[in-house]
Amino acid sequence: MASSSEAEKILEAAIAGIPRVAEAVASIPEEDRPRALDAAESSYRQTLRDLGYEEAPIQGWISAVMFRLRSEVKKQESAKQSPLRILHDELVQAATRPS
Repeated sequence: MASSSEAEKILEAAIAGIPRVAEAVASIPEEDRPRALDAAESSYRQTLRDLGYEEAPIQGWISAVMFRLRSEVKKQESAKQSPLRILHDELVQAATRPS
């Protein structure tokens, strides 16, 4: 089991890495994302087990981290689609304007 300060540093690094993990997940095809999220969750869970945490605290931490990760994936996905959405809306508006 890692010392308390070592465990804290590892968990802080995991949390700090969420945007990078989300970026990687958002970059893969949508049909593969559930597997990627499952793999990330398994990795986080194993890290906590390796640090010596019990299952109950692990589940609470995992739930919070995965909620944040999924939110970040959606945010990055929206940011990628934003220019296309703007162009689409402009084209639709132009096509429906009276001449």
